[in-house]
Amino acid sequence: MTLRTKPTVITYPVTLLALLISSTSLLVSAAGEDHPKQSFIQHQSHQHGLVEFNIAQQGKQLLIEVQAPGSDLLGFEHAPETDQQQRQLQAAQDQLQQPQQLFSLASAAQCKLLSVDVQHNLAPPVDGEHATKDEAKEHEEHEEHAGKDDAKEHEEHEEHEEHEEHEEHEEHEEHEEHEEQGEHGGFSAQYQYRCDNIKGLKQISSRWFEHFPASEKIDVQLITDAGQKSLSLTANQAVIGF
Repeated sequence: MTLRTKPTVITYPVTLLALLISSTSLLVSAAGEDHPKQSFIQHQSHQHGLVEFNIAQQGKQLLIEVQAPGSDLLGFEHAPETDQQQRQLQAAQDQLQQPQQLFSLASAAQCKLLSVDVQHNLAPPVDGEHATKDEAKEHEEHEEHAGKDDAKEHEEHEEHEEHEEHEEHEEHEEHEEHEEQGEHGGFSAQYQYRCDNIKGLKQISSRWFEHFPASEKIDVQLITDAGQKSLSLTANQAVIGF
């Protein structure tokens, strides 16, 4: 079975469309006339050690989006295979649900957290798909051999071996493709704030590296009423200046 990862779509009832540009990892579209919404389509960053922050501010609205590879948070980028890995996944989700531990916003800005949305694409495969494939294979093999007579038994045996080798080759390729797809597992988190005194928000300090030390760098895209800029954060420099 081959797992194919699709972009995660998050919908927010906010009006930050004009702030999000193509240089970020976000593709924005408007949906609905009576209740305008935006669809933020995330494309996971697949570079180990590299996280993305996309920050947009308009008026009193502040939106922070985080894109992180699974390896930075878990040490793996596939669906959990053990109880320990499942606990690691749950712990990472719990941590991402607490933005106050990841970001420090100046109290003077009077920012209130309105919503948190955390998603990942490390879900296990659907049960039964392998079983269905095996049953179909067994049925085909039974029909193939049922009508053969003893005179062709040796030929059938050779064909059967060749068929098995072909299937083993296909399954091996399928397994390799599954592993390649699984390497792209990651997380997406969005935090929406309302800041009553946005002029008091001069910077945002990140504590990301304290909680996820496997990350080496954070690429930041910042768009505010004052303009836009890009910067990088490291464990030694984790402050985003507005």
